[in-house]
Amino acid sequence: MRLAAGNENERRHLLPLLDALAKRGIRPGELCADRGYDSRQLERALRERGIQPRISRRRQPGQQIPAGTPVREVRRGRKRILKTPDPHAPHRWPVERTTAWLRNRRRIAVRRDRKPETYEAFLQLAMILILTRAF
Repeated sequence: MRLAAGNENERRHLLPLLDALAKRGIRPGELCADRGYDSRQLERALRERGIQPRISRRRQPGQQIPAGTPVREVRRGRKRILKTPDPHAPHRWPVERTTAWLRNRRRIAVRRDRKPETYEAFLQLAMILILTRAF
């Protein structure tokens, strides 16, 4: 597990985390990620490690939306942008759901603990509670 500040971009921690997992003998075959991880450099690094990237693509400004794609309008402040469905979302859903369950615990959602060991202990305790209720 890697623990960092909440205001950092998590993309910078992906490759060190995968390298730490590889040292333990855990080698994932593929990696599903959202549009925040979309970069050719990251995809190249994943392929070098033997991992198939399933990363959603960002739509560039001015890029045409293919015909027949369902679109909905979303407000971002005063701007209105068009959102298209993410084809990789069903694969990411178990992780997103589990993260939401963890964030339902107030102590985990807002980190007030000074020591990382304390935060990790409560994170593990919350995960144990989630797993005991699932079975």
